[in-house]
Amino acid sequence: MAEQIGTRILGGVYPPGQTLAEEPLLCEEFGVSRTVVREAVRMLVAKGMLEVRPRIGTRVLDPKDWQLLDRAVLQWQQGVQLDGGQLKDLIELRQAVEPDAAALAAQRRTDGDMQAIRDALAQMEKTVGQNNEYVVADARFHIAILHTARNRYFDALENAIFTGLLLSIRLTNPDAARNRKSLPLHRDISDAIADGDAAQARRAMTAHLTDAAARLAARLDAAPDAR
Repeated sequence: MAEQIGTRILGGVYPPGQTLAEEPLLCEEFGVSRTVVREAVRMLVAKGMLEVRPRIGTRVLDPKDWQLLDRAVLQWQQGVQLDGGQLKDLIELRQAVEPDAAALAAQRRTDGDMQAIRDALAQMEKTVGQNNEYVVADARFHIAILHTARNRYFDALENAIFTGLLLSIRLTNPDAARNRKSLPLHRDISDAIADGDAAQARRAMTAHLTDAAARLAARLDAAPDAR
């Protein structure tokens, strides 16, 4: 039940400021007991999405209060259509983190790390015409680089990076042709890390994410309802 309500909040079905139905009505709507409703509300309060106020009820909080990097919240976001502002925020997070992660990866990579990066790249090449499989391989590529940086705080952003990639690629890479065009950018990143060239790894990742951000902005401009 927490996931159902959380997804509705993230998707705008329950907008900030809205008061949820009273407990008996929620029990009836979701077909659960009061204990289940209370546990779901407690969970969402802990994630900063709801607040419970005496004589007022259970109210949806402003997005600035949401624990957006919480693992469950990130997973819920993958199942909703985020608006353009949220997608831009996610790609800006990637632009802030991933170039430095690539530079550190170039300095700290091992043979095993490079194998993981190359395996993911090979899978991208193999599935270039199959978008669902391609996005998984693309995510593996970026997460492998994040892990190779060997920074525990970067590791903590793994789910945010994956969510940002998964949601934005639906717009930025609509077909196999676009996937093929992005492959050289990924090869440049892999090659720079393999060469131990931190500066070039940073430049290559920056170029890739700048390209992705530009394509995202173009698609959002072409689809005003997604803004």
